[in-house]
Amino acid sequence: MPTNTILSAARLAATVLVVLLLNGCADKIDSTSTPSAPASPAVSKPATTSAAVPTATTVPSMTAEEIAWLKAVATLHNTVDKAFMGTGNVYLTRAKMRSYANTLRSCSRELARIGSPGDRLQPVYVMVKQACQTFEKGAKCWDTAIRVSDAGGAVTGTADERTFTRASQCGFEAQGNGSNRLGSAEAKGEEIKAKVG
Repeated sequence: MPTNTILSAARLAATVLVVLLLNGCADKIDSTSTPSAPASPAVSKPATTSAAVPTATTVPSMTAEEIAWLKAVATLHNTVDKAFMGTGNVYLTRAKMRSYANTLRSCSRELARIGSPGDRLQPVYVMVKQACQTFEKGAKCWDTAIRVSDAGGAVTGTADERTFTRASQCGFEAQGNGSNRLGSAEAKGEEIKAKVG
């Protein structure tokens, strides 16, 4: 192939390449540098609202009755726990078991006495009511333990020993579970109190 032909082919290829590059860049320049048509001036319409603007409402702080109700729940909790927190060994006589059953039953009586606290503290009331129901079950367990034991609480070596063991364990567990529920209720009450001030 003659040298002129090779050079002509190379020039043609270089020219085509330059034209393509310039054409591509020209499109880019045209699309970015060409000013767009001026936007028509924006006309703003007056704002219309279909609903009333909500106003800030303040939540009233706790009433004296609500605070007294929460204190009564705390007192109830302390009373139940104190009855079960003896120091040293505890001998489960019928009298002691009867005392435990009566203490657990006192929850429902006290809740009936203090009544419902109102709407704001209903979640707390529900939790206290559940605790009292747990205590009621525990009181029934103590009734069973009393029924199968003698006056001194002795059942060792008798056919009722297993029943007594299960019943007394049930009574203690119910006290613990109910106490935990009362603790949760008190915490919920404090949470509500902190929110409203």
